[in-house]
Amino acid sequence: MIRAVHHFSFTVKDLEQSLDFYVGVLGMQIISDTTVQESTDHSVTQIDNAKLRIVHLEAFGQVIELIEYLSPVGKSLDTRTCDVGSAHIAFRVDDLSQTYEELLSRNVRFKSQPVVTGASPGKIIKSVYFLDPDGITLELVEIGT
Repeated sequence: MIRAVHHFSFTVKDLEQSLDFYVGVLGMQIISDTTVQESTDHSVTQIDNAKLRIVHLEAFGQVIELIEYLSPVGKSLDTRTCDVGSAHIAFRVDDLSQTYEELLSRNVRFKSQPVVTGASPGKIIKSVYFLDPDGITLELVEIGT
């Protein structure tokens, strides 16, 4: 049976550009960086002769896997948050306004300014969506009082 989440994964267009963002801007650390050539007789992806560069990142206690298909080269998808299959990862922060301003100063693209997205007795939840270089949606969340 399933015991735990191992990692989250995104396919990206340009790993170097993605690493500049995830490592250089967001502060994640590279755990591994490998290139894999899959054959036609055994393939996890079920894509014949796929060649992939796979980087695993330590992401605040979790692992994020970034994959660039060196061949065949894939196409970009519409990743609007309302589209079926669209996914995102939410990162918890202590001070959303400060984190927002810091990332904004580093040219990170946001979908809006931070907003209150929930409240319950004694707790206020604020969040904001932002985009990685491929337009993949990520989220910042502050749970405060």
